[in-house]
Amino acid sequence: MQIGLPGTQEMIILLFVLLFWVGVIAVGVLVALRLKSRFSDSDDQSERIEQLEDEVEELREERDARESRSDR
Repeated sequence: MQIGLPGTQEMIILLFVLLFWVGVIAVGVLVALRLKSRFSDSDDQSERIEQLEDEVEELREERDARESRSDR
C-alpha cells in the first residue's frame, strides 16, 4: 500500500486496531446487557408465577368450601 504522506500506513493500522477493540467492547457490553435483562425477566417471571400459584390456591380453597357447603 503506497500512500504519499509519511506515517499514513501506521495511522490506518492504528485506526483498524482501535475499531477492532471498540467493536469487541461494544459486543461485550451488548452481551452483558442481554444477560442482565434475561436474568431480571426471570426474576419478574418467578414473582408472577408465585402470585399465580397463590391465586390458584385461593380458588381451590373457595371451590372446596363451596363443595362442602353443597354436600350438606
